[in-house]
Amino acid sequence: MGVRVGMSMLLWGPRVTEEHDAVLEEIAEAGYDGVEVPITGVPGAELEALGRRLDALGLARTAVGFCTEEVDPASPDPAVRSAAIEHLVELARGAEALGADLVGGPIHSAYAHFPDRAPGAEDFQRAAEVLHAAAERAGGVTLGVEFLNRFEAWLLSCTSQTVELLDAVDHPRVRAVFDTHHAHIEEDSTAEALARMGRHLGHLQVSENHRGVLGAGQVPFDAVFDAAARLRYDGWVVVESFSREDPAFGNGLRIWRSLSPSPMLVAREGLQLVRAQLARVGLLS
Repeated sequence: MGVRVGMSMLLWGPRVTEEHDAVLEEIAEAGYDGVEVPITGVPGAELEALGRRLDALGLARTAVGFCTEEVDPASPDPAVRSAAIEHLVELARGAEALGADLVGGPIHSAYAHFPDRAPGAEDFQRAAEVLHAAAERAGGVTLGVEFLNRFEAWLLSCTSQTVELLDAVDHPRVRAVFDTHHAHIEEDSTAEALARMGRHLGHLQVSENHRGVLGAGQVPFDAVFDAAARLRYDGWVVVESFSREDPAFGNGLRIWRSLSPSPMLVAREGLQLVRAQLARVGLLS
């Protein structure tokens, strides 16, 4: 379908409800193709209802989820890994209910869980087996594996580790999610790291080093979109930022200050930057 531009609803908090309908209308009016919706723990009926409201606005969608310590794909405990498979399948079902064909995020291991050692080959193998088993039951939904920075994830914190894991998973419905925020922290070159994702790249999130307005920070977006063009990338480009709109969620993400005058400013400025970059490199559909 060509490159589509989405806005992450995580900017407004961890759950999208009817209270966000006015926000969704503004996102549609701004010209976005769709939104990225957090779905962890959200009942299917609620996601189906949201999907209908998005259809009415002409907004397509992707989904985002995560794993906790109780459903950790890399856990040495077989019971926890079994629960992780069921959790990932549940996320896929939630994405289907929403009308999304991809659910991405740190689904390779438990978010912000740090064993007191470096990850080893056995940890990658366990996570690979869980992801493959879940993908076999995910239907038409792709599982997007996102590496995070070292302060948020233990198993995956760079492109090379992600490629290693996905090579081991070896399933067409398991792809890589690349977030420029995490790459800016962990990689020598954000653009070169994106290029090294190669065939595994399935989803691109563009986010500043400070998680505020795109173009106001240090991420080299010219080089990033040049790399995407060289890969002939044709998936979603999702603008991701965070705020204190939901104070408890902001606390959990360690967002202690305002990063922009308003969330919609982030959305509008982000869309403008992304569309300009896609046009510049010839990826705008």
